[in-house]
Amino acid sequence: MPVLLLQLLHGITSRSWRVPALVLVGAFITGWALIAVFEEPGADIKEPHEYLWYFFVSGTTTGYGDLSPATPGGRVGGALVILSGVTAGLVLFAELTLWMAKGRTMKANGQARLHHRRHLVVVGYERDGLRAVIGQLRADPKFEKTSVVTVFWPDQLAGENPDPKLYDVVAFDDTAFERACLEAARTVLVVGRNDDETVRVMLHVVAYLRRSGEPSVHLLAGVNDGGRRAEITEALGLVDPDIEPVDIDDPAVVAVAIRNPGVGSIYHNLASTLDADSTLFRVDVPADAGEWSRLDLAIHLLKQGRTLLAVGESHRPNARFRLASEPDERIRGGQSLAIVSQDRPEIPWHDLTV
Repeated sequence: MPVLLLQLLHGITSRSWRVPALVLVGAFITGWALIAVFEEPGADIKEPHEYLWYFFVSGTTTGYGDLSPATPGGRVGGALVILSGVTAGLVLFAELTLWMAKGRTMKANGQARLHHRRHLVVVGYERDGLRAVIGQLRADPKFEKTSVVTVFWPDQLAGENPDPKLYDVVAFDDTAFERACLEAARTVLVVGRNDDETVRVMLHVVAYLRRSGEPSVHLLAGVNDGGRRAEITEALGLVDPDIEPVDIDDPAVVAVAIRNPGVGSIYHNLASTLDADSTLFRVDVPADAGEWSRLDLAIHLLKQGRTLLAVGESHRPNARFRLASEPDERIRGGQSLAIVSQDRPEIPWHDLTV
């Protein structure tokens, strides 16, 4: 029996905050018992809610004086309350302060357990690229408050998080995905230092999500090497057919893919198609040419095995191109066209009738 008591005592006192907490609880109960026994019947301080207030203000040495014991026995209880507050209370407050400081340090260094939901998790850390993606993402009012967590490898971040207002950090280890709340994320974007690493890391991500029973998380894989799009896409498809590849070098495209699941694959497949069997050509419409309906011209090009992708406002190198067609839109001389074709289109503009 004594051994069991010693083990129990050791278990209670093994954490530094438990002893002062027990002292405060003991003082609360003892003080209440002494005041309840010795104070005069009907005294306000004997009321439970009034005693709770007295214990708080006396234990913190505030001492408003609105309540106080009047009998010797009650004053002994009051003295216990004050002494416990001055000693154990201060120790407990110091422990709380240290705990809060430790929590902040752990969060800044990527060691803390986070509690986000419906957030974006980026596995892999490159500061400038991450800041650019977040800037594009939060420009959309629907995503301006979306929390972002990045999981970084040991050699990617030295010291504390340099942008705590933009994103939280999690250091990679065996518990990193759990601490980043991967299973509760809206989207997980994997950005390896190369495409082979992206595929390997995505394999771990998918395995973790399947074990946690959350296979519906939106998965994006950042692709670095455009020349290997088809190969990387095939490898990612073997890991999980729902993984979307996205070109990581364009933050705007990445942000669009995050906001709109499925769009990333469209961008990537378009780029892969152009790489494989077609080329995107810019064709300037002569200034003195006529004008045509955009729909009629698009049909004319389709009959030749070409696709009108976008229409530019002018011949300038940085002219703005529009993919979407306006109602009854007309194409005129002086504009430029983006056309997908196997070879450069040669269009007889002055003789064109569509």
